Amino acid sequence: MMKILNSSFLILLVLAVLAGCKPVPVSHWFPVTPQEHYERDLLKDKMEKTQAGQTWFRVGETVLRDSIFSVAPYQERFFLGDSVPAQAIRLHIPEGRRLIITPNRADSDSSSRLFVELYKVKQNGKTQRMDYLRQDGQSLTYTNYDKDTLLLRLQTGLSEQITVTLSLTTLPSLAFPVASRGMGDVMSFWGADRDGGVRSHEGIDIRAKRGTPVVASESGFITQTGTNNLGGKVVFLSSLSSPYSLYYAHLDSQLVSTGQRVMLGDTLGLVGNTGNAITTAPHLHFGIYQRGQGAVNPLPFINDRPEKVPGLPEMSKWLGDTVTLKRKANLFTSAQFQKTELIRSLPQNTVFRVIGEMSKGYRVQLEDGTKGYIQTVPLQTYQRKISESTAAISGSSR
Repeated sequence: MMKILNSSFLILLVLAVLAGCKPVPVSHWFPVTPQEHYERDLLKDKMEKTQAGQTWFRVGETVLRDSIFSVAPYQERFFLGDSVPAQAIRLHIPEGRRLIITPNRADSDSSSRLFVELYKVKQNGKTQRMDYLRQDGQSLTYTNYDKDTLLLRLQTGLSEQITVTLSLTTLPSLAFPVASRGMGDVMSFWGADRDGGVRSHEGIDIRAKRGTPVVASESGFITQTGTNNLGGKVVFLSSLSSPYSLYYAHLDSQLVSTGQRVMLGDTLGLVGNTGNAITTAPHLHFGIYQRGQGAVNPLPFINDRPEKVPGLPEMSKWLGDTVTLKRKANLFTSAQFQKTELIRSLPQNTVFRVIGEMSKGYRVQLEDGTKGYIQTVPLQTYQRKISESTAAISGSSR
């Protein structure tokens, strides 16, 4: 009897494995994001068999391989519709910054759908979805811990058209480590010479009066307190939500102990000038160490000065249209327009479609499908030439 049960179990196991190799039917697909729910409905209605549906699905997948990119802070106005239902942009975000993604649609496009999904580009070039905009959401946030290359995809609904203004800004991922102080109190920066150039400064110094509270820049556990020759009285805080350890040095006194759990804003100690800072004015040495990789520059993690976001011009009449160049221009992979980002030069009368615009130029798509950025140059409406066959038919009908 036991042998029969074991055999039956093995048969069922094999059948289950084989079943797992088959494509999952639409009815068994459990969508997660608003776009996936929408895709499921399109598939149920067999819209992928229509020309418009095929374009919608194909372009949505193709843009996940787009290579044009930007660096926050940044703004761009996108056209989404007909043969361009989706667009994407790769993002490079400084370590220690929290990315804020805010898409705003034109008021006249309120009835059109907008799907926003954020991906990480893996080393093999494939994309992994990290987050998405909820239907009632206003923005997405993402904190960069691994110097990831991100990709943001925007897509509208089938046979819909929309204009979207995308704003990319960043905020510090950590709170300022000294109570009632700010960036104006930073007195020494990362990389400055120490001991006559023998070593470099692996942190920043923040001036404050003796006894000023030093606070937890994020929640975590105290992994070490003690005294050493350089830092004097020190505290190490290990983050709960990131791969970083925070280092507070030159303290006048420590008010926490090893193993203690602390919350964001809790007082860890008081500012002093212990250790090798005995001959200087009281200040905090603040350092950040990434586990297994060493020290990193703390400044981007706490710099809360407002960013200057490039403005956008009024919406041009060219957005979404096919145009030609009045004079030659260069095509770049980024709106930073650096020489290293040059794709190629475009001669006068080059035909392309304007699919986006920013403060100093346009995002364009050439007739061969190549996408990139050009700086602001004179454009003119594209006059489509009548083909010879059309002309022949027209002539024969006279």
